[in-house]
Amino acid sequence: MPVLSVTELCKRYRNGTLANDRISLAVEPGEVYGLLGPNGAGKTTLVRQVLGLLKPTSGSIHVDGVDVVADPGYARRTIGFLPQGMMTQETIHVDEWIYGIGKLRGLPGAEAHQRTNELIEQLDLGPFRKTKMAAASGGVRRLAGFATAVVGGARFLVLDEPTNDIDPVRRQLLWNLLMAQRQRGTTVLLVTHNLAEAERVIDRFAIVDQGRILREGTPAALRSLVTERLRLELTMAGAFEPHPALQPDEGMPGSFLFQPSDLASVSAWLQAQREAGRLLDFRIGPPTLDDIYTHTVGGTKSNGAAAVLGAAK
Repeated sequence: MPVLSVTELCKRYRNGTLANDRISLAVEPGEVYGLLGPNGAGKTTLVRQVLGLLKPTSGSIHVDGVDVVADPGYARRTIGFLPQGMMTQETIHVDEWIYGIGKLRGLPGAEAHQRTNELIEQLDLGPFRKTKMAAASGGVRRLAGFATAVVGGARFLVLDEPTNDIDPVRRQLLWNLLMAQRQRGTTVLLVTHNLAEAERVIDRFAIVDQGRILREGTPAALRSLVTERLRLELTMAGAFEPHPALQPDEGMPGSFLFQPSDLASVSAWLQAQREAGRLLDFRIGPPTLDDIYTHTVGGTKSNGAAAVLGAAK
């Protein structure tokens, strides 16, 4: 049974805006499912309905097989949630907030205290333990918010832009902790714009725009819809003559595409450029989530949603 099952979900606001248009998706146990899309695409509306905070116009939402449209309290009791804009008790300390949420989630006092200490250590929040939330930086508030989402041991997490404002070192600590949660069987619905980071943790994802899912699948499967070619990103010292197999990737200066069969000769060319002192840096890899996202959303803007939807089937 999927942890989350959304079927033909529609939400039309009173002003006539259709925020979600027949969205269907399923998130399997232990899966990290990414929800990607531009601002105003309908992601937040979808999340609020999953959490039982907003009633859909039509369609169904089940969490652990429970109809959360009929029983929204079930979603709020069982889902660990990190909203994009957090509401906190401004006068309490970081450790008090985490501990208090643990207690609200049903942990005995001693266990809530132990779990709070573990999370503070794992997220390197020790220097801010006694910082009042009102005085904490955006990154510290974000980390503390993540800690409150996981402190109660929820088996389903909904995380909306979890790494916003967090410094690079602590961002990695957050991703490490999230991966540890997944290894214990936790399921995650991840809303993010940070595609480079998300690519390392997402199992499947959906790209949402104009209230619809335009593409859905694994990163590997959707890369092939963009191109089978590899990308080479180059930083050179001055002018150079590209390898004949390299085709400029329009719109991305310093980026070239080439066939996997040409990898050996391109690698030899790169080695020669390095030995000649012309090559400063390079990266070779398959299409990224950024490529898939840009290809999909860009195609929607230029060709219309129907064309992109047709290509995704």
